[in-house]
Amino acid sequence: MNTVYILGAGASAGYKGSYIGETSPVSKNFFQKAVKVMNLHNIKGRKFNDKSLTYNNLFSFIEKLWGVDLKDIAMKKAEIDMEEVLTLLHIEIKENPNCNTLKKACQEYMLLMALTFDKILTGPPCPYHKKIADNLKAGDVVISFNYELLMDNALMISGKWGPEDGYGVKCSLLYSNNIQSAKFNPSLVKLLKLHGSLNWLYCTECDQLFTSIEHAGQSPRFICNHSDKVLCAHKGCRHTLLPIIIPPTMMKNYDSMPFTQKLWRSARSALAGAEHIIVIGYSFPPTDFRTKWLFRKAMYESTAPKKVTIVNHATGEKLKRLIRQYSSLMRTDDVESYSTIAEYTSTLN
Repeated sequence: MNTVYILGAGASAGYKGSYIGETSPVSKNFFQKAVKVMNLHNIKGRKFNDKSLTYNNLFSFIEKLWGVDLKDIAMKKAEIDMEEVLTLLHIEIKENPNCNTLKKACQEYMLLMALTFDKILTGPPCPYHKKIADNLKAGDVVISFNYELLMDNALMISGKWGPEDGYGVKCSLLYSNNIQSAKFNPSLVKLLKLHGSLNWLYCTECDQLFTSIEHAGQSPRFICNHSDKVLCAHKGCRHTLLPIIIPPTMMKNYDSMPFTQKLWRSARSALAGAEHIIVIGYSFPPTDFRTKWLFRKAMYESTAPKKVTIVNHATGEKLKRLIRQYSSLMRTDDVESYSTIAEYTSTLN
């Protein structure tokens, strides 16, 4: 039985191992959590090299349009949605395309987002993601809409997957000072990150994707190169590598990731051929029409009846609506649900 996992923000929110005692941000509480960790530059010996970073342009933009300052956000006097901030920032840039202050605010947003997720999710491997990784069979696929690295690290530890061929696109390795080489067997499973990843760096000159790993205790883990300029290592190119994610905005620019079409085609093929689809913490945002297209197109091309498992904290009528939605999308009545990732993974071997 071919199995496909779908991971949304709720899958990350189940992680309880953060060294700083935080849970993964979601859109509505992102800025409160971001402000809380902005001045943390070293967590259990891991340095983030961000002491010199400021986010003045970003928070000036928020104060201008929302009427709240940094102190208001820190004291939870305002709920600022991260997707709405970036969407309005992009609209403002279109209205004022030559404004360097707005462009800097956008750059600061991306840095703040990457560092916030990285700091909060610094900790031991997630036992729930590890359980899923250990239970994957050859040919199974994980489709993730998350930028964070919980599943990437769990898969790397499992020995069934490596980054060079496991992402669905070729990815070369950069090495940190404490790890000179790493050997990976051919990947038995795929991890398709449809919105990009915090550990991905891309060379526009060579059209090459890179990632870095380091040792954390006895296990390797991925590095998020946020605030340091990293240079392309392909045939002496030396161009500055760029982060590669599709930003969380209502007007997502899928052209910003050069291999988007390849990843989405692979995801569609995996969904069409799957017999069991497990959806963890993803509830189809109203504006995410591309994802709805992905599912409907895959079900039209499907060759196998589907069993669907939903892992979502929704209850009552909200859960019933969610089940109806997935039943309609997947063209099946075989739908079961669990409330948390912990509850679901307890059923795995």
